[in-house]
Amino acid sequence: RVLLSDINVLTLKHGYNTNSRRSAPVPQLKCVGGTAGCNKFIPQVVQCYNRGSDGIDVQWECKTDMDNAYRFGEVEVTCEGYDYPEDMYVLKGSCGVIILFK
Repeated sequence: RVLLSDINVLTLKHGYNTNSRRSAPVPQLKCVGGTAGCNKFIPQVVQCYNRGSDGIDVQWECKTDMDNAYRFGEVEVTCEGYDYPEDMYVLKGSCGVIILFK
């Protein structure tokens, strides 16, 4: 169990699933489309950095090595709350990222 706001960096890998305790594991990296789609480029590793809070949620900045033809559109980091869905403590290794590419 770890406080979400204490996580400085997440390293997420294509082909790996999250840890889970209360729900089913999900892919660490999930592309859901965007204007560039998911067929031409799938990152193998994405790192997301904790850039602070907006007072409600952690604000993440995610990066990967990719061709200049692509860039992240919307990026959503999700983690499994330890005791309940909105728990500020999360299960270690339970975070994943949903990506749209532009």
